[in-house]
Amino acid sequence: MEWWSVALMLMLVPWHPRNRGFWLWVLMSCLPEVHPCLLCFGPPIQRARLCRDITGASVNDPRHKKCHEALVEAAKPLASITVGSGQREELRDIIMDAMYFIEDQKDKKPLNKSLQEAVNTIWTKLSLLGKVPACIPPCGFQPAARVFQCATCRFVDCQFALDCPVQDLWTYTDETIVLRCNVPFPIPTGLPITWMFAPNLRTQDMTLFKELKGNPEKPFSLTIEEPALGTIACHLGELSKPIIRKFFYLNVSEGSVEEEKGLQAVFSTVLHWLDDKTPLPHIPTMGLALAVSSMAFVLLLVAIWQCLCVRLTSHRCGYQGSSEDSKSLDSV
Repeated sequence: MEWWSVALMLMLVPWHPRNRGFWLWVLMSCLPEVHPCLLCFGPPIQRARLCRDITGASVNDPRHKKCHEALVEAAKPLASITVGSGQREELRDIIMDAMYFIEDQKDKKPLNKSLQEAVNTIWTKLSLLGKVPACIPPCGFQPAARVFQCATCRFVDCQFALDCPVQDLWTYTDETIVLRCNVPFPIPTGLPITWMFAPNLRTQDMTLFKELKGNPEKPFSLTIEEPALGTIACHLGELSKPIIRKFFYLNVSEGSVEEEKGLQAVFSTVLHWLDDKTPLPHIPTMGLALAVSSMAFVLLLVAIWQCLCVRLTSHRCGYQGSSEDSKSLDSV
């Protein structure tokens, strides 16, 4: 790009925040070799002045060009720098302090040595910054994990959808359940929570939901005493600026909780009885089933026979008494 075209743009395009993207393009066009990280903090004229002060040469002088190349080379490792969104100003101060250090050392040390010391100082200071929380899948806007990329001069958020996958829950019509709107990542305090319900549907279409009345004292939980088939949604954050939306699909059965508990108790008893028995030798599955069924049938007949013997005292249900007793029974 010729110098006169740059001057023309300087006259025609005034500085304004909305023109920031344009100016960034201009700076990168003027200095295509300079890593974008240096463009985040301070104008390129500062680096040109730095090389001029260090070398005492003009921009077209080979010594100035060599200084500029050394500065660009030293800036390349900064491409990997990412800090928390709230640490951008701290990063700016660290970078600018390094530039001032290089300028201050121009008459004391060779340029390459001061550059290396400046870069080492940058990494040392960065290591003291707080660690940025990692993005936690699978869903939700996570403001605490937002980062500033030095390579692009941009803030970057976790690339997750606001809506979480639908979670299936199985319950009964007479069961009381509690749903929770907890999230696994840090969130700002005081966020509003809205509970909604879409009857008879498994959906994430928010236009189909109607708002439910929650508990102001425990907004992160919802207690349902008589569940109905449908999807319940939890909306965390302002309606226009949600943090996350969670969905619970209720599969409701007509049975009873008490009946289910009774069946589970019987099943547990049978399993416990089987565990206490000595392992049997291997028997084909069908043969084992037939043997168990036959044994149960025989035991049932014996029990019925014994019951008849006790109740029907007017007959000889296998009674082994004296001959007189036999005669008395016969005469009855």
